[in-house]
Amino acid sequence: MHTVYLDCSTGVSGDMLLAALSHALEEWRGPGLGFAFLERELARLGLDGFGLKWTEKRIAGIRTTHVDVLQTREQPLRHYTDLCRIIEGSGLSGRAGERSVRALRLLGQAEAKVHGVDLEQVHFHEIGAVDTLADICGTMLLLDALEAERVVCSPVDLGSGFVQCAHGKMPVPAPACAELARGLTTFGSDCAMERATPTGLAILRIVADDFGPLPLGRLLGVGYGSGGRSSDEQPTYVRAMVLEKVAEPEPPRGA
Repeated sequence: MHTVYLDCSTGVSGDMLLAALSHALEEWRGPGLGFAFLERELARLGLDGFGLKWTEKRIAGIRTTHVDVLQTREQPLRHYTDLCRIIEGSGLSGRAGERSVRALRLLGQAEAKVHGVDLEQVHFHEIGAVDTLADICGTMLLLDALEAERVVCSPVDLGSGFVQCAHGKMPVPAPACAELARGLTTFGSDCAMERATPTGLAILRIVADDFGPLPLGRLLGVGYGSGGRSSDEQPTYVRAMVLEKVAEPEPPRGA
């Protein structure tokens, strides 16, 4: 079993996690295995008009993986309960399926709380139902494929400034992000942009066992995942590092 370290020091989003973990699996298992695995497993969701497009994106000279969730057919408006039914009916087994439902519930509860509606009324107009399912379910599946017994995360950059949402201009972190950041170790950089998304934070709430520096271990693979707003001017990406446990060094005698 392994430890996965998630470096979110320049932010986190669902698509950055998805790309970083896919890249890390490729680095560990071999070319083509991470991407093919994810596409095969996500097909079990049974969504029509849905696919993934993988590209290489250079951010400030660093080669990163970028994934776009493609919608090739118009999708219906889906509420929280619709997404839960899709996950529960997909056959995603064990920990991945259970974690996916829990992350989706956290996301729905945050949206419901900040908008003052019931959970069952929450619909995914802003974060996108298909994107949300792919990011959450894909991340949970990849952590299992990486044999992640433990996930350690760096402090998360929430960003600063203002963000334009469907409901208007809001300070960073936006209300849903502030709600989902509860319990996480965070900070705000002077980047003047949003650097953490609700989906990314909801995933961390479920999978992160601890926060801090890179733990002791033998490094097996490193993956870099960039997002849609990553650029040379705003070099943001998640770095996923897969570590094999090693024996802790014994303290000196007499210490």
